[in-house]
Amino acid sequence: MRGAAVLLILVFLAATVFALSNTATVTVMFWQWPIYTGSLALAIVGAGILGALLTFLPSMARHAHLRGHLRDLERRLAAHQAAAAPAAPDVPPAAAPPVTHTSTDIGQTRRLW
Repeated sequence: MRGAAVLLILVFLAATVFALSNTATVTVMFWQWPIYTGSLALAIVGAGILGALLTFLPSMARHAHLRGHLRDLERRLAAHQAAAAPAAPDVPPAAAPPVTHTSTDIGQTRRLW
C-alpha cells in the first residue's frame, strides 16, 4: 500500500513537471472545427485519459459477462458438492499408532547441507 502511494506521488510529480514545461498554446481540431484551444500539456494528458477510457469502458461488458459466468459456475459447484457429499456423522478419524524412532532410523537420513 505504501509503495503504491509513493508511485502515485511520483506520477503526479512527473505530470506536474510535464505540464509546467509544456505551456505552449495549441488548437486541437476535428476535421475543420476547433475543439480545444489551450495548453499543450492539457491536450496531451486529456488525449491519454480519453484513450484509457475508450480502452477500459468496452472491456467492462466482458468483465460483467465473466463475473456472471463465474457466479453460475460457483453455484453449479456448490450444488454438485452438496449432491456428492453423503450425510456422514462427524466421527473423528481413528488415531494412528504412535511412531517410535530407533537409533538406526537416524543413520538413514540425508544431510541437507
